[in-house]
Amino acid sequence: MLEWILFPLLLVLAYFLGYRSRRRLFPGARGEDQPVPQGTGLPTEGEAGERGYWEVWPWPEALVDKNRHLQALTPSLRQWFPSREPSNLLELPFPGLVEFHGELFEKGFSRLEFEREGRWWRLEGRRISPDLAALRLLEVTREKELAQKNRLISATLAHEFRTPLTALRGYVETLEDFLPSGDLPRKALSALKEHTDRLTRLVRDLLFFSSLERMEASGGEPLEIRSLAETAVELMAPLAQGKKVRFNLSGPEGLWIQGDYDHLVQALTKVLENALRFSPPGGSIRVEWGRRDGEIFLRVRDEGPGVPEEYRERIFEPFFRLGKGPGLGLGLALARRIAEIYRGRLLLEPTEKAASFVFLWPEKVLSPSQKVHNFSEE
Repeated sequence: MLEWILFPLLLVLAYFLGYRSRRRLFPGARGEDQPVPQGTGLPTEGEAGERGYWEVWPWPEALVDKNRHLQALTPSLRQWFPSREPSNLLELPFPGLVEFHGELFEKGFSRLEFEREGRWWRLEGRRISPDLAALRLLEVTREKELAQKNRLISATLAHEFRTPLTALRGYVETLEDFLPSGDLPRKALSALKEHTDRLTRLVRDLLFFSSLERMEASGGEPLEIRSLAETAVELMAPLAQGKKVRFNLSGPEGLWIQGDYDHLVQALTKVLENALRFSPPGGSIRVEWGRRDGEIFLRVRDEGPGVPEEYRERIFEPFFRLGKGPGLGLGLALARRIAEIYRGRLLLEPTEKAASFVFLWPEKVLSPSQKVHNFSEE
């Protein structure tokens, strides 16, 4: 009964507080080159060659090549340049343009946010050909203000929910001690305790997600991939045994990334929990790691029904749930946010069947022993 009241209330509050995330402007933003969807404002490769497009388009946009040379730009973006005839992207008075441009042509997509005279702006870019990328400038001041207010209100409400739930659980445990086993009141209290525990976990996830939203990118300490994978699988073992699902681990030793051990284990367990949820009884889940294109990957692949193409990016949105099930739909959003904090990525690889999630981190991380060795040589 308690869950019927509080759980819908949590969902309604989260929705109206703005935690139901907006869909990304660019589907597949963290993947490889993809066709630019119509209506987003960024030109396709064909439109980019039409001179008239840049003369009449009202939004601040531009075309830039791999050498940072501006190939075209709209009048509204030209106003941001100090010179009347700008020729190089770095002439824009924005911080972080070198890193922005490098990521744009390396990964196919890049985003840069900055504050200027009390207002927030976002520069977004997508590679539209091997040598060209389209840019767009957006003001996101209102978005930033709403996000800050939502985080504060949501964290406050979650704290307010946690206090009565803790007290309620304490009273339930006390009453259980005075009731004989097997009678109806004791069964009712046991059910009440179970639902209270579930609501407590939901509130805890909400609080944790709110705290992650305030965290900036961090380096962390060297961590070995194998250790992370084995710890997360060990934590999920009881749930896997209940469904008779096997974990198959494979990967080399000596691969290191940077981050917080507890946070990254939690991110991996969220992905494993999702895989267990959709795995058929008696199936298996592959957890493998290695090197790929200058990055270290950690992949989790299940034998479930997979994710429809139209939902492959939305499943990472907070409070989005594909099908019925327990929870608030925060698991994959939490996992992706943790990966981003430690300069990583979490993607859903395109597959015809099943689901294949992959974490990606920069490879240039020294193990503790390598750091000691390098220090001794200096």
